Amino acid sequence: MPDLPKQEYSLWKEAHVQPMYPRLEENIVVDTVIIGGGITGLSAAYLLKKSGHSVAVLEKSTIGGGTTGRTTGKVTSQHNLIYADLYTRLGEKKARLYGMANQAAVTLVGKIIADEKIACDWEIDDNFVYTADQKQVRYFKKEAETAVRLGLPASFEKNIPLPFEVKGAVKFSGQGKIHSQKYLLGLAKTVDGNGSYVFENSNVIGIKDGRICRVRTSKGTVRSKNIIVATNVPTLPLMARGAYCILEYPTESYIVAGTPAKKLKGMYISPDKNHYSIFPKAEDSKQTLLIGGGGNISGLRLSKDKRYDKLANYAFENFGVKKITHRWSDRDYITYDGIPLAGKVYPWSKNLYVASAFRKWGLSNGTASAMIIHDLITGKKNAWAEVYSPIRLKPIQSIPRVFAQKVLRF
Repeated sequence: MPDLPKQEYSLWKEAHVQPMYPRLEENIVVDTVIIGGGITGLSAAYLLKKSGHSVAVLEKSTIGGGTTGRTTGKVTSQHNLIYADLYTRLGEKKARLYGMANQAAVTLVGKIIADEKIACDWEIDDNFVYTADQKQVRYFKKEAETAVRLGLPASFEKNIPLPFEVKGAVKFSGQGKIHSQKYLLGLAKTVDGNGSYVFENSNVIGIKDGRICRVRTSKGTVRSKNIIVATNVPTLPLMARGAYCILEYPTESYIVAGTPAKKLKGMYISPDKNHYSIFPKAEDSKQTLLIGGGGNISGLRLSKDKRYDKLANYAFENFGVKKITHRWSDRDYITYDGIPLAGKVYPWSKNLYVASAFRKWGLSNGTASAMIIHDLITGKKNAWAEVYSPIRLKPIQSIPRVFAQKVLRF
């Protein structure tokens, strides 16, 4: 088995080791203040600034210091096997809107990269969900058929570019690979300046919703018309943190990275036991392979080291990875009905918005959520807003189903 590095450290974070933006140490006024400098916060800031709004982004650590800085790098509307399930549970309309929102997010990311000339290793490639279990093939065929019915770029495949046998796969064509940290730095650069701001090391300690909103850090205050909380769980106001625990639950995921023996095309994930997420990252003349998986619900006290060991063994046995250069973990949140939360925090909120629970697919779902909130703030009609609304009842109604699937099996 390859040796594991002693320290956990994300491969992406090497692109942004030191802070690039100042701490908020004054009182400022903008149209919208955004808490969180990840994919959602910076995407919302970018879109709002393009619409003529002044914005301020407050990041408690450094840009990409949260979940986006520990992602896999897949920008895709294919989120494992999901569409047949959404179709059955939520109906055709909601399943289609979810798919269209995420496909639009893939398109938007590519457009922003081209428009702003962001150097972030962007590459168009196919994404696959695969199985090595013949008994599961019928479910994969159903997933492909459902995705096609919903208007997504899907097909069922028997042969895919993996170095081991699979029984079937669902392919989504024309998806994206990205260096998430470089992309965030490119977004931040376009946001900062001309009356808009990006602040790092600016932890928020107070939020006030109202006709005139106020966000307070230990050193300064931002007054605004709108507040967007773009963090995992709304830490403030305190009541929101308790309320959102009813809607979503935390999961832990693990990733190792190293150099494969041969280059690989495509992006992959499998719901099979002991099969994982596979992401080849191009880097000049060489390639780095990210293997992720081994996830669990947070708080179950399972051994992290054993999970890293399994990922390292998988990388060595299937792809000839002899040295693991990076290992890291991340906490993601998932709603009980499987759809993220994007919109006003409460039914009575005046100008306080939230985006959360991207079910481990934050690069697309986070971008889609930013698009929704941008449209809500600017008064533009958005067909996806109702599906993503934080005040829907479906997450609470789905708690028993998720509890049976995720908890009782342990």
